[in-house]
Order: sequence, then structure tokens, then C-alpha cells
Amino acid sequence: MSSDDRRLFLGRIYTFRASDQAVHSTARLAIFTDAVLAIAATVLVLDLHVVADQHGNGLAHQINEQRATLASVFLGFLWITGTWILSHRSLRQLRGVDHYMTLLVVAGALTITLIPFATLLLGVGYGHADFWVGVEAVSIVILLGAALSAIGTDYAHRRGLLMTASDPAQRRAALTIWYVVLGLVVLAVVTAPFAPWFALACVVVTRISALLPLGSDRAGLPGDLGPSPQ
Repeated sequence: MSSDDRRLFLGRIYTFRASDQAVHSTARLAIFTDAVLAIAATVLVLDLHVVADQHGNGLAHQINEQRATLASVFLGFLWITGTWILSHRSLRQLRGVDHYMTLLVVAGALTITLIPFATLLLGVGYGHADFWVGVEAVSIVILLGAALSAIGTDYAHRRGLLMTASDPAQRRAALTIWYVVLGLVVLAVVTAPFAPWFALACVVVTRISALLPLGSDRAGLPGDLGPSPQ
């Protein structure tokens, strides 16, 4: 079999060229992402447990004994909430997804499954010399998620998967926000070993920023269902 015949044979089996791939609805992908987020949020609370206590100690003592774990659960839920918002914001701007875009979204979902592990490391390390390990883990997982999100957004733009062509000014603003978030996360990764509390503060700022409404959430843009009927 000649090389041309092999290419023709493989071309009938696989569709490696993105322009030849079909574009499908994002509905099933959104459901999958929601399921992964829901499971991750549930796993977070599995780290909470009832501490063996003496008679007379109340709820305040139970909370105090697990304050580090409770704080890590709160951070994890904040993280998951922001991820859900970012995920739905990006998916509702797409007219559909091809095979490669699907793989990028699924890869992003993989980083979601690491959230409970990273926050558990954070809670267990609180008050110990290796506290920075948990901060480093959280920072790296966020960095991976941010990088995959940026790659997916760029791919969707180049592949023409967006519902409408992005406005240059809006795209520049989005890139500016992404660079700031990425810079803070990289700073957290670098400073975690010797300044873990500073690194953690950088991480918290990026998670809070994910909750803020952006210009793409404005009425009239792709994904807006319009005013409610009177």
C-alpha cells in the first residue's frame, strides 16, 4: 500500500482536520460539566466529621476544632461556584463544539476533579510547616484551569465556533482580565514556598473575580433570553 493509499485509508477512518469536523450542540457538554462540578462540591464536605468531644463542649468547640477544614471547604465551594459561572459563560457564547473543542472542555473538567484534593491539602497543612504545599497545589490547579480556558477560547475564536464575531475592544478587555488573573496565579505558584499567605491571598482574589459580572453578561449579547413576557 502506497503512502497516498494509507493517507486515503486513514482519512476515511479519522477526521484530524478541524475544518472537516462536524459542529455539535453544547447541551450535553454543559450537562457533563455540571455533573462534575456537583460531584466535586459534594466531595468537599466529606472531609468534615464529628470530633470526639467531652461533655459540656458545644457547637462552637466542634467548629473551632475543624476551622481549617471548614475554611478549605468554603474556599473550594467559592472556587467551584466561580468555575460554574465561567463555564456557562463560555459555553453560552458558542454556536456549538467540534471534537477538539470538546476535548478542551473535558480537559478543563479534569482540573475540577482536583479541587477537593487541593483544598484538602490546604486544610491539612494549616498550622504546619508544609502549609505552603496546599497553597501550591491550589495555585497549580487554578493555573491549569486558566490555561485550558484560554486555549479553548482562542481555539473557538479561530475555528469560528462563537455565535457572533467578538468585538475587538471586548476581546482586548477580556484578554487584559485574563492576563491579570494569570499573572496573579503565576505569582502565587512562585511565592507559595516562602510566602504562602500572600500566595493564598492572590488565589482568593482570582476566585472572587470569577464571580463578578463581565461585559459578556450584558443583555442583548449571545445567550440572553431577552425580557420576560408580560
